Amino acid sequence: MKTLVTAALLSIASLSAFAAGEPTEAQIDAAFKKADPDSDGTVSWAEARKFGITKAAFTKANPDKDGTLDKKEFLAAIKYQFEHANPDKDGTLDHKEAAKAGIKSKKAFEAANPDKDGTLDMAEFLEALTIKAK
Repeated sequence: MKTLVTAALLSIASLSAFAAGEPTEAQIDAAFKKADPDSDGTVSWAEARKFGITKAAFTKANPDKDGTLDKKEFLAAIKYQFEHANPDKDGTLDHKEAAKAGIKSKKAFEAANPDKDGTLDMAEFLEALTIKAK
């Protein structure tokens, strides 16, 4: 029984570590709200561009080609943009990689990097985009 409990606790701990760096639902909602200033429930290409989403990410995340992103597609665009700028696949963006992903402002980078480790994980990247959005 002890072994089973220990295994369950280790499993939970590893899932928590895996989830670290992923944006929370609250972060996604806040970013989507900022990206959707007209509150119509979708993000147009013009709104996405102002938020910092690249054309490639927008196109990739919009498989129905309706010209807008719903919240699920919005998150897919952010993830695509993050992964496209992360060639070493280490799950973080350094300053150079973040600039490639649209975070050119050192101020936005630093504001979204509270642990001051010099990299942005996915949640921090979303935060940086939200900070710099026009």
